Amino acid sequence: MSLFRALFELNGDQRMSMGLARAIYAVVVGIVVTWVAVVVIGFSQGTTLGILALLLGWIPAVIWIACARIVLEFSTAMDTLIGRPSDGRAAH
Repeated sequence: MSLFRALFELNGDQRMSMGLARAIYAVVVGIVVTWVAVVVIGFSQGTTLGILALLLGWIPAVIWIACARIVLEFSTAMDTLIGRPSDGRAAH
């Protein structure tokens, strides 16, 4: 599965629980709203700033979404490992 498809999948087929999936989608909505606000503010300051915000503003948004997804995947994996160790021994 490609990196971008895994970042933006909405079906819950990946390794995240639905509670964590809702949290990351709330973060994604916040990031997108912030990017739109930056674009609007950029155009209010001048056409050049607005175009730069429109063309380049998606890059930090995608990086933040990827980081949020990685952190949530890591926390879910750690929760699974702590709860059910694979070798049958009790977790410490």
